[in-house]
Amino acid sequence: MWRIVQLKSDAEPWWFLEGWESDIVDEWTFDSKQKAFDFYRDKMDENLMRYKHVRVKRGNQAAFWNEDEYFFCDDCDEDLQVYHGFILFSPDAPYTKEDMTEKEKQFFEKIFATEKEA
Repeated sequence: MWRIVQLKSDAEPWWFLEGWESDIVDEWTFDSKQKAFDFYRDKMDENLMRYKHVRVKRGNQAAFWNEDEYFFCDDCDEDLQVYHGFILFSPDAPYTKEDMTEKEKQFFEKIFATEKEA
């Protein structure tokens, strides 16, 4: 089984800070890798159009944001950036570059070929 989760948080998705699961706003499951990859590509295309900035780690863990989307943190007494994150899991662990074939690495690199943020 393959799974894609979407998060909304003040941290990029690859940090997996304690309680990160509570930041999940949507989740999709797939019975095949191809269906998961196709859906992931469509979601990334959609978000690349929606957000001005994107940063990608480990091949496909993506964080999108716009500078004007933030929230006030009472505990830290400052505004924090809001990130919209996506993580691809197979089945229960993040699917990263270390797990990918060369063809799969190229698939994800092509999605982010117009990467906006280093």
